[in-house]
Amino acid sequence: MSLAFGHLIPECVHGFEGYNEALPFMIVLGGYLLIFFVEKVAFDAEGIMHDFTNPEQDQIAIKTASSSEKGMEELVEADRTHSSGRGAVILLGALAVHSILEMTALGLADSFGDSALLSLSIALHQPAESIALLVAFIKSGLPKNQIIQFLSIFSAMGPIGVAIGMAVNEFAAPIVDAIMLATVAGTFVYVGATEVIPEEWEDQEHKWSKFFALISGIVSIFVITQYTTTLEGHTM
Repeated sequence: MSLAFGHLIPECVHGFEGYNEALPFMIVLGGYLLIFFVEKVAFDAEGIMHDFTNPEQDQIAIKTASSSEKGMEELVEADRTHSSGRGAVILLGALAVHSILEMTALGLADSFGDSALLSLSIALHQPAESIALLVAFIKSGLPKNQIIQFLSIFSAMGPIGVAIGMAVNEFAAPIVDAIMLATVAGTFVYVGATEVIPEEWEDQEHKWSKFFALISGIVSIFVITQYTTTLEGHTM
């Protein structure tokens, strides 16, 4: 969130000089709503991850079948495996869109300082998503070679996103660069405000420590952002 509000949004606003003043902020909102639609409406990625990390209900349903209903138990297990495989693929689609957009921001970076900040931000939460996807495929019951293929597709999303960002930055008009940056900023706001923070506060334990850690992280990223801007010799 600090990176979005303290760096990405101010930078993209410069690309909209001469246009409606509200336009860059509405595009940021559009980026937020795009990821919201993909993860909450179209795919329900959070619900799928919850199902894979809480399989107890499926196990209880299977165990309730009596020994004389072994065929029914096997049918339930087969159906669960099929649903798990489909759910893992859906989760892959949602996270792939997310990954491409985030890595596009890295490709749009104009300096080493920008690249370092974006890499740090992405590195702080991407591993958790990757592990969740890996667990989903392991629990899906799909063949090992098929799981490797799907995970390879997901791994390719990052380089594709970077390539898109670099191409836009190099060959497209400045306004296109600004639009992409605004869209990506919206995705960063979504990750921070809708995914990370609410999830951490589902459990009220250590809430004061969490709050001060949150503020410390925001201030730290903002200070680093402003410092790198000074080194580059320009102001936002």
